[in-house]
Amino acid sequence: MTPVPVQPNMSSMDEIALIEGCRNGNRAAQHTLYTKYAELLYRLALRLTGNHQDASDITQEAFIQAFRSIRSFDGRAGVGTWLYRIATNEALQLFRRRRTEARHLEHYAARQTSASDPAQGQHDEGVQDALARLSEQHRIILVLKYQQGLKYDEIAAVMEIAPGTVASKMNRARAELKAILGNDTPSGEGTGREAHPISGSNEPGGGSTE
Repeated sequence: MTPVPVQPNMSSMDEIALIEGCRNGNRAAQHTLYTKYAELLYRLALRLTGNHQDASDITQEAFIQAFRSIRSFDGRAGVGTWLYRIATNEALQLFRRRRTEARHLEHYAARQTSASDPAQGQHDEGVQDALARLSEQHRIILVLKYQQGLKYDEIAAVMEIAPGTVASKMNRARAELKAILGNDTPSGEGTGREAHPISGSNEPGGGSTE
């Protein structure tokens, strides 16, 4: 699976002009922001929830919140990272609401549908079921890294955690996923490469913050 970049092809100057237009209530600028990032946020939300309707609701609510708070965007993170953070928070709020109705992890495991390329087959279905059973923070960090392709500093910005804690949280998330999958995830031992915990392919060693 090819990771989805956080930032579409857009220069920093384009971003500044786009944000300024949105701040001024320019409908064309708002439409451009939506069209450039809606699909990215939807894919993220779908990976986190496993449900198309929930993903659509989260995407719409994320943009509503973004336009309401557009004046607070300070440019320290990219526009895409900022929107990912909003969408991730919306997903967390959904999980919290679901917890008051039922044990949400069982709920999502029961209704989980494969959102991946059909060619991935049964492996993807098993991984999606396992992701649904992860703790919220571990599910988010693995999805951001391995299915959305974010770097460690971008993950830190989205999750609003210290960059130095991303690696340790990532290791704990991998361990939890591996335990759920029954220790079937390839280790990559002897290859000098780290097994991708979601796809099963190998990638460069996990100490990198890239």
